[in-house]
Amino acid sequence: MIPALPSSVLACATCMADKGSLVGQAQGFAILFMLGVLAFMFICAAGIVFSIARHQRKVRSLDASVIA
Repeated sequence: MIPALPSSVLACATCMADKGSLVGQAQGFAILFMLGVLAFMFICAAGIVFSIARHQRKVRSLDASVIA
């Protein structure tokens, strides 16, 4: 493999469209949409973990009151 300098590496039109073109804007919005979906999934997973932890804490306090 021949190492390439950043100035000599060019992307094709499929990977890098013109910044002002509709294709370039659509690619940008597609990336933002995918990041939004990913953030939503992380928030859902964190909510599930938080809900389980809160439920476990509630059950533990009930068990402690029954034992005492």
